[in-house]
Order: sequence, then structure tokens, then C-alpha cells
Amino acid sequence: MWRALKTTLTALLCALLFSPLAVDAAQQKKKKPPRKKPGSEQQQNQQQPAQGEAQKPAEPAPPPSQVFEADRRLWEYKTSEARSALQPVAGQADGNGYVAMALGRVLEQEKKYGEAESQLRKATDLASSDPAPWVYLGEVYLRQKKNGDADAAFRRAVDCGSTKSGGDASYYRGVAQQRLRQYDQAISTLSGAQSPEPGLVAYQIGVTRSFQENWPAALEQLNRAVEENPRIALAYYYRGLVQEKLGRKDLLVNDMETFLKLAPQAPEAELAKAVLRAVKR
Repeated sequence: MWRALKTTLTALLCALLFSPLAVDAAQQKKKKPPRKKPGSEQQQNQQQPAQGEAQKPAEPAPPPSQVFEADRRLWEYKTSEARSALQPVAGQADGNGYVAMALGRVLEQEKKYGEAESQLRKATDLASSDPAPWVYLGEVYLRQKKNGDADAAFRRAVDCGSTKSGGDASYYRGVAQQRLRQYDQAISTLSGAQSPEPGLVAYQIGVTRSFQENWPAALEQLNRAVEENPRIALAYYYRGLVQEKLGRKDLLVNDMETFLKLAPQAPEAELAKAVLRAVKR
């Protein structure tokens, strides 16, 4: 039974993490230049930057404090609380990429994947230089089994994380590398990253180590993640899988039961229940 479950899990991870790159390209229509008015050329030359002068892209609007509160609730899988936290600023989603991103993540946890994709695509338009919305858009594509689009989003996140400095850009770049199966690069990037929430860097390194089947290293990092932040629901799920590989069935049961208590509606919940049924027989 457990061998069959292991095969199912391996197939699931491969479906999530390995897929060909597929990018939809939109053709742009050529527009005729407007007719110049007399005297307008000199005026335009005064407004244009000097030749060779680089134009910096506009910085996205900063996230309001409610976004950070919602983010904490989302990692705890307290989806309704995250939605409530965003209620006062929900009207800003059309102009603030971080509000749109947070709403998209709420919709993903509510399994409204089409609406989540729409919000997250809006977020990538409003904060296109930030890797975070690209990572979450990639996650939603994975939920919809749009694996090629997911790869494209994760690659865009890696590119953004390479050019954007400061904040948690390296964290999201590392997560995107993990999703692209670039495990060594992901660990290197995450090791020097700033965590957007306590415990998340250790959690992501632990997950990456588990994908490499380095079970002792994975357990060490996931233990650290739980110690730093006991409310990261998925940390218990992955630690439970690692416990089984190390032959610690009692600890596997504890972790999977804790995960199901925190996140009973998560997509991974059904597999966690199947693992528990197999272990308890």
C-alpha cells in the first residue's frame, strides 16, 4: 500500500515541478504616428530624455499593512481571516499589485482558481518587476494543471529576483528555482534570503531537501521552520513525509494530524488522509 502511495506522490510532484515552458505571445498592432503640429517637435525634444539616458520603470505602490496581516493568515490556512483582513483595502486591488496578489492567494485557497489567476495576472501587471506575484501566479497555474504557463511564470520570477535587490526578492527567486527543479541553485539563493515571515526560509529549504531525497537535512530544516513559526501548516505535511522516510511512523502520524487540523481544506489534505489510513492499518 505504501509503495503505491509513494508512486502516487512521486507522480504528483513531477506534475507540479517538471513541465515544458509554454509562453503565450500576443501580437501587437502597429499604430500610425500622430500628425505633428507646427512647433511641436521642439516641445517634444524638451520633454524627451537625453539620448542614452535610461528610463527607470515606475515603482509599484507599496503594500498596505493589511496585506502583511493577510499573508500571515494565509500561511496558517486561515483563509476567511485573511479575507477579512483585506476587506478595508479590497477596493485598491485595481491599482495596488500587492493587494491584488493577496486577494489572488485568498481565492486560490478558496479553490476559485480562475478568479485567482485573474487577480494574480493583474498583480503581475501592477508589480511586474517583483518576483512574488509571478511565483503565486505559477502556483495557481499548477493547481489548474497549466504546467507550461507555470514554468513561464516561475522563470519570470527568477529573472525578476535576479535584478531586484533588497526585501524578500531572493526568497521568491529561490522558491521559483525550487519549482523549476533547480535544487542546488534554490538552496544557494534561499540560504542568503530574507524571510517574508518567520520560518519560511527554513521551510522552503526543507522542502527542497526533501525533493532531493536528503531526508536528514530536510528534517533539520523543517524542524527549524516549525520552531520559528509553528503556524506554517504545510511544514507539518512535508515533515510528516520525511518522518516516514526515516522510519518514524509515530511522528509521521503526529505531523499529518497537526497538518489536517490546521488546513483541512488544503489540496494536500486528501493525500495526508490517505497516508494516515495506510500507516494506521
